[in-house]
Amino acid sequence: MRLSKLLAIFFVTVVVLGACAPAGPGPISSPSPTPFASPPLTPPVTPGGPITLTYWEEDNDAADVLLDELSAAFTAANPGITIERKHYSYNDLRNQFRAESLFAGEPPDLVRAPGEFTGPFGELQIVKALDEIFAAEFFDGFLSGALAGATLRSRVWGLPDNYGGHLMLLYNKALVAQVPLDTDAWIGQLKTLTDATTGQYGLVFDTTESYWLIPWLAGFGGWPLDVQDKPALATAEMVEALWFLVDLEMEHRVMPEKVDYQMAFDLFSQGKAAYVIDGVWNLDRYEGLDVEVGIASLPRVNKTRLLPGPMATGRFWYIADGVDGARLDAAARFVEFMTSAQTQEQWLTKMQRLPSSKEVLAGPVVVSDPVFAPVAEQLRLARAVPPALEMTCVWRSMDTYFAKVMAGEMTADEAAPAMQEMADACVSEMGGDEATPVATP
Repeated sequence: MRLSKLLAIFFVTVVVLGACAPAGPGPISSPSPTPFASPPLTPPVTPGGPITLTYWEEDNDAADVLLDELSAAFTAANPGITIERKHYSYNDLRNQFRAESLFAGEPPDLVRAPGEFTGPFGELQIVKALDEIFAAEFFDGFLSGALAGATLRSRVWGLPDNYGGHLMLLYNKALVAQVPLDTDAWIGQLKTLTDATTGQYGLVFDTTESYWLIPWLAGFGGWPLDVQDKPALATAEMVEALWFLVDLEMEHRVMPEKVDYQMAFDLFSQGKAAYVIDGVWNLDRYEGLDVEVGIASLPRVNKTRLLPGPMATGRFWYIADGVDGARLDAAARFVEFMTSAQTQEQWLTKMQRLPSSKEVLAGPVVVSDPVFAPVAEQLRLARAVPPALEMTCVWRSMDTYFAKVMAGEMTADEAAPAMQEMADACVSEMGGDEATPVATP
């Protein structure tokens, strides 16, 4: 790997997209969690002597309590293995782990971190490729979208113990009796719910951040990176997605102009908008409003017959590259335990963190809950935030030109190639064109 690329990876700033816990727009009828028991894991590990594994993490205080409970349960079932946790801030965790790994320091055995850490960790190969440790069938228990959040250059570098942070469609039940299944019918309904003279609108969402563009880009068949993790923004799919959103505002007139995040929430909470597109992380703000809130998936795009695919992210377990022998066996066993269905059910019932486990997502805790069920339905269609370093450049360019398009400062046809040009220049400056690909099987 060339020095310019190494330095670019080391100092690049990545996008922060929190995988936050959904609290719901009403009381969540989550059952009491069952007593935690260590699930049966394979292969069995019998280390030659006591082993102490250290991991670093950056979650909040409440999550740390649960992490310690889970570690204690693991140790009780595996008395030869002791677990030690060390807390860091987001930036300190990323920077300290890279520094300790690259410059003969003392990195931990494992790291639990957001999926976007996969980019710098995987490119620098300071964590192990987990598809060399776990059998292929083991990965079948996870949502494919969740695994993609730590898949880089066709290798899996991390395993998720939760997955979410995606956008959803919320609606005012007093105004909307039934959510249409496709965009043509939805736009027709939005028009009946809009009266600009009285300040009443069918729809509001943040038109300043490109995270709200992503579901529709997917719905028109596009994605911001191609299969080689290069920016793919100057595409017909991007142009169509941009025009679709512009037309909601400027042709169909079903939403006000120049809406930001706070304005969208305020209009909906005041009963001035029938629908709002908002994230799972924000659902607790809808509690206690004078609005009875419903949750639904975004409607199918008529032109493509595709369902919109929002982005999602989570927290992942990584094993440091220097771990080997009995320590690696113990670390793999711990990761398997911490990402198991039983453990993820604890995150769901105690912390309301959505699972990456197919079993938990299809289980009774989710399907019987009036909030979890529709949230999970949209999550099944979500795709992970790409962990490639190039995504930093994509966010920067999409944010710049999406806001200009929605403000009427340039057309969709002009914006797509401008996005591409800006992203390509950013990748080049970061050293992306000189990158040595991570080895693949």
